Amino acid sequence: MEENKFIQSKKDKRLMVIIGCLSGVLLLLLVFFLVEWSQNRKHIAAIHEEKELLEQELTDLSTNYDNLKTSNDTLNEKLLVEQEKIATLLEEMKKFRDNSYAEINKYKREIGTLKTVLRSYVVQIDSLNRLNQQLAQENTEVKQQMNWVRERNTKLENEQKNMKKVIAIAGALTVENFVVVPINKKGKEVNWKKCFQLRADFIIPKNITAKRGKRIIYLRLTRPDDKVIAFSEKSYFKYQNATLTYSAKREFEYEGERLEMSIYWPNDGSLVKGRYTADLFCDNENIGSTEFFLK
Repeated sequence: MEENKFIQSKKDKRLMVIIGCLSGVLLLLLVFFLVEWSQNRKHIAAIHEEKELLEQELTDLSTNYDNLKTSNDTLNEKLLVEQEKIATLLEEMKKFRDNSYAEINKYKREIGTLKTVLRSYVVQIDSLNRLNQQLAQENTEVKQQMNWVRERNTKLENEQKNMKKVIAIAGALTVENFVVVPINKKGKEVNWKKCFQLRADFIIPKNITAKRGKRIIYLRLTRPDDKVIAFSEKSYFKYQNATLTYSAKREFEYEGERLEMSIYWPNDGSLVKGRYTADLFCDNENIGSTEFFLK
């Protein structure tokens, strides 16, 4: 009996030892689990934090790409490709679970590549902008030079035109002592009733700049009633942009020397008493004008 109790007591002690050992093991397992769980939570929190930082970097990168300005179409297309890569990465990170440093490191590498590409584009665009500024400055300088040349040419053209006008004026014939008198058949001055013809006397001064050669002078007589006395129905000449009637004309040779001349208009019975105007035309210019009275 006592022996059975002893055996039972021994078994109980052994069971207590086993239970104690198991309890120790369970306690160790619980401590290990708690430690592992705590470390895992820290691990996940760290990954989540890094994920948020990476998402912010991607957002900043996207903004930086948006702010890049260039007029180069090829470069703009490349920038658009990089922006699409950023958008794709952001979408992937939304689906990414906060439990893999390997994924985080992959995103870090891709973001690093995007940053490197961004820096290269910044350098290219900066170079392009400097080149464009230089070209714009050169273009401005060229335009200024062209404007200067254009203004200079215009000034020279005006000077040439003015010089031509001066030469033309200097070379134009003029008349002096222009008078018109009524005369009889013997050449004596008479009144208008006894007038056989009108004689226009004048002097062409010496002009060394005038063109040499044959000339025609047209005499145009206007009566007191403003009617032009015509030599004939077909007696016309060109003056400026008009066609005028002439009363008489004379062809002569001019060699630049002083020349005394007369032009005669035969009285056809159209004379009346009063104030007349006489004009001389040569080389498309009005070279003289005077008034006379028939009494």
